[in-house]
Amino acid sequence: MKEELNIPQRGQFKAIARGKVPEKWKVKAFLKTLVAYLFPLLADKAYSDSSRADDLSFELMLKEILNSFETGLSNPEATLKNFFKIIPDIYRDLVADARAIFEGDPAARSVEEVIISYPGFYAIAVYRIAHALDDIQVPVLPRMLTEYAHSKTGIDIHPKARIGKSFCIDHGTGIVIGETTEIGSNVKIYQGVTLGAISVSKKKAAIKRHPTIEDHVTIYSGATILGGKTIIGRYSVIGGNVWLTHSIDRHSIILNKNEVVMKNNGTENNEFTDYII
Repeated sequence: MKEELNIPQRGQFKAIARGKVPEKWKVKAFLKTLVAYLFPLLADKAYSDSSRADDLSFELMLKEILNSFETGLSNPEATLKNFFKIIPDIYRDLVADARAIFEGDPAARSVEEVIISYPGFYAIAVYRIAHALDDIQVPVLPRMLTEYAHSKTGIDIHPKARIGKSFCIDHGTGIVIGETTEIGSNVKIYQGVTLGAISVSKKKAAIKRHPTIEDHVTIYSGATILGGKTIIGRYSVIGGNVWLTHSIDRHSIILNKNEVVMKNNGTENNEFTDYII
């Protein structure tokens, strides 16, 4: 049966063959060990009090991962040291995130409950680790980490997005935060929110394509905010199911207006249907 398969150019993806980038199981093991080191509440049952994850174990894992890149890293040892310097900052930011989620959700009974059970917190934790690795020019690995969190939580945060302190994700399922998104501090986002891009050509991939969300903004479920020039002013509130492709001033409240738009037979009007998110 295998001999009958005719798959052309099977070797065309040699750049990502085994040995060129880290294997997925190693990436998952590193992430679980690092997260358990930062927050022992999130450790798997395999970790007992006597064998809890420590800095040496995840250091060795990350060192092996960094050494698996045949290209893209000129000095793995320096990269490893730079990441270790960032870890205390990651931890402080995540504690602030957990407190923001606790304070923003009346159903949360404690910060510990947020840390151990909230998918929004887990997605933010993985994002902050991945973003730190991306900042020190580690290839591929940051995206592997955030896509793993995406598969577990339904929350898709690109590692290159820039997110400020005390970030609150409530519920979270279906949230998409694009690559060039910028989010300020004390922002709260509910499920189904998309911070995306209006369609651009591949040649323009390096430009800012995603919106900027300033400090103290709340975005309710199902809202879609698109475009690199779109700025949501601080202290604004974006209501559920709102569709925005333009900037709004500070202290604004934007609500969805129910409206039926009739499309004339025989005409082609893609004004409302040709966005690619």
